[in-house]
Amino acid sequence: MTKVKKNKLALWTASLCAFGMVMGLVACAPQAATDGKADQKEESRTQKVEMPAADEFGVVVADSWKDIYPDQYKTYKENDANSPDSGKHNYLELYPALNTMYKGYAFALGYDEASSHVYSLKSVKETPRTIKKEQLAGCITCKTPQFTAMVNEKGEGVYKEKFNDMIGQFTEPISCYNCHENDPSQIKLTHSYWVDSLGNAANDDKAAPLGAQACGQCHNEYYFDGETKATTNPYTGLEQMTPDAILAYYDERNFKDWEHADTLAPMLKVQHPEFETIYGGKQTTMAKNGYSCGDCHMGTVEGENGEYTSHNWTSPLENKQLLENDCNSCHKDLKKQVADWQAEEETRVTAISEKIEALTKGIAEKYADEIAAMKAAKEAGTEVPAASEELASLQKIQRNAQFYWDFVMVENSEGAHNPTLTFETLDKAEKAVDEGLAKLA
Repeated sequence: MTKVKKNKLALWTASLCAFGMVMGLVACAPQAATDGKADQKEESRTQKVEMPAADEFGVVVADSWKDIYPDQYKTYKENDANSPDSGKHNYLELYPALNTMYKGYAFALGYDEASSHVYSLKSVKETPRTIKKEQLAGCITCKTPQFTAMVNEKGEGVYKEKFNDMIGQFTEPISCYNCHENDPSQIKLTHSYWVDSLGNAANDDKAAPLGAQACGQCHNEYYFDGETKATTNPYTGLEQMTPDAILAYYDERNFKDWEHADTLAPMLKVQHPEFETIYGGKQTTMAKNGYSCGDCHMGTVEGENGEYTSHNWTSPLENKQLLENDCNSCHKDLKKQVADWQAEEETRVTAISEKIEALTKGIAEKYADEIAAMKAAKEAGTEVPAASEELASLQKIQRNAQFYWDFVMVENSEGAHNPTLTFETLDKAEKAVDEGLAKLA
């Protein structure tokens, strides 16, 4: 049965001109280039004021900017409405197969639809993933600029600290510092691991808009390095930001996020690859045309002090002015187009999840004795026998199928950011799981 998700912080931006766009590319172009600068009004205003005092971590918190940038602050606070109490989905209920697919990993303990950025600290403190299982400090990455500043000052050793020993000292959710450091007139990349992963594209507005690179600091696929525990991206450069290249990266390093509790397959958990989906590999048409995330999800607003960039992150479908003045130049009915993409994505995501669940249960049942012997040796601290050729082959198929499926499911646009890549990736997931089911038959 197809289930309809509510928009997950609707982060779909840059593939929306990919269809019906042979002509009119000039009309379908961002309203203004940033080249690293925020609004000119913001820049001139910042030059006339003294920077507010920073906190103990070196971060100027959002509240300290409210009198200097009242319009931006007001719209930033509008994100309060997108709260954990605003009717969020429990994905373990929406997709029951996840209880099997994620078994043995913290996401099987709790997985809710995300709230807005202003609840980032609250959400990570209250998720069962950190309450029921001890985690390391890497889980705080992107939840507060204070942790980012700490890592930048003290180095990667911070990542090895325990989550519960550190989380209580942080008070600021995602805010100004994440994208501007302490200079709102500039867009800045504050996460050093992200700068390294971008390679030559880092801070190159022609390779990818700097505003998009700032959003991509957190809206990306990452893992925690097995040795250093540091937050790390599985690529260097835009060309390697594809599902195939990322899976190959993990395979070359024999990396796994966890062993599946029932099959002992070496599994991968994808995060939220919005940046890779839009700007990675071949890139979407809108990415090639210079669109940034903020062009669709923030937009410009006319206020008492003139035009400014809204800091209320919303779906472009909720922005009537944007639809009329920009999107409609290329899209006859963007709302319907997006609804069609998302409906197809949801139907296939649900169906394939049920196939992966069946594959997982089938492997666990057919090879129950072999898996039990491997588990017993592990618990006893003795040498664990290698999986038979048949079991190892099916474990690999399970890993691959779920990786491709997860890459689509956890990307927050439900297919709208890049329909072509979305359905190609689901094809790979379904092909793999069908192969596995055939082997079990």
